[in-house]
Amino acid sequence: MTINAHDAPPRSVRRRRSSSVAVLSAALAVLLTGTWLLSGALAASTPPMAVAAGRTGFCFVALMAVAVATGTGRAGVRAAARRPGTAVLLGFLGFFAYAAGTLGAMPLIGTSRTNVVVTLLPCLSFVLGVMFFRERAGARKAVGTMAAAAAACGYAMVNGGTSAGTTEVAQFATGVGLAFAATLGFALYGFVYRRGLADVAPLAALPVILGPATVMLLPLALPALDEVAAEQWLGIAVLGVLVYAPAYVVQHRLILLRGPLFTAAVQLVVPFLVRISGWALGIEPAPGAQELALLAVCCAGIWLVVSDRTPAVRS
Repeated sequence: MTINAHDAPPRSVRRRRSSSVAVLSAALAVLLTGTWLLSGALAASTPPMAVAAGRTGFCFVALMAVAVATGTGRAGVRAAARRPGTAVLLGFLGFFAYAAGTLGAMPLIGTSRTNVVVTLLPCLSFVLGVMFFRERAGARKAVGTMAAAAAACGYAMVNGGTSAGTTEVAQFATGVGLAFAATLGFALYGFVYRRGLADVAPLAALPVILGPATVMLLPLALPALDEVAAEQWLGIAVLGVLVYAPAYVVQHRLILLRGPLFTAAVQLVVPFLVRISGWALGIEPAPGAQELALLAVCCAGIWLVVSDRTPAVRS
C-alpha cells in the first residue's frame, strides 16, 4: 500500500508523538521499577498471592473511581463492558495466568530462573506478532529484541547466582513450564488488548479488565488472607493505587501507540534500574563491570527496537 504525503501526519504532529512516546517510556520504566521495589519489600513478609490479588483489587477500585468520575470515562467503561468475553480473556492472560504462573514457578525453580524465563517476553511478542498479528519482521527489531533479551537473561543469571541448583528434573520442568506459559500469555495479552479494546481509553478499559482478574485471583489468595496484617493491607493498597494503577495506564497507552513489542522491550531495562536503585538507596553494593556491560547491551538492544520507525503492522 502506497502512502502519499497527504496521508502522513504533519512533521510537528510526528515530533509531538515521538516526544510523548519517549516520556511515556521513561515513566513506565520508573513506575515498574517502583513496583519491583515495593513488591519485593512486601513479599518478604506478606504471602505473594495475597499481594497479587490485593494490588489488583485496589487498582481496580482506584481506576474505576477515576473512570466513572467523567461522562467520557463512563461511556468508555460501558463500551468495554459490552465486550465481556474480551475483558475476561484479558483478565485471565494478563493478570491471573501471569501471577499464578510466575508465583507458582518461583518455589519450584527459584526467583532468578523464573526471571530468566520472563525475559523472553519480547522474543515471544516478536514471534507472535509476525506469525499471527501481521507485525513487520525487520532485521533491526529482530537483532535488538534478541540482544536486549539476551542481556536481561544474562543479568538474571549473574544476579541470581545458582539458586535451586539441586532441583529435580520433574520439578524443574514444571517450574519452567509454568513460567513460560505465564510469559506466553502475557505476550499474547498485548495483541489481544490492542485488537479488542483499541477504541477505548486505557483508563476506562482497565477497570473492566481488572474486575474479572481480581475475581479469578481471589480463590488462590483466600488461604493466605488471614495472615495479612492491617499495616500490610495498607502497603498493598499503596502499591495498587499509587504505583500499579498509573503504571498500567502508561503501559496500555504505549501498547496502543507503539505496540506490544515496543512496550515489552522498554520493560527489559527495569531489572537494571532496580539494581541501580538498590545501590542508590544503600541496600546493595555498587554494580560491577559485568552488570554495567550487560546494561549497556540491553539498552543498545532496546534502542534498536524503539528507534525503528517502520510501521508496526503490515498492510
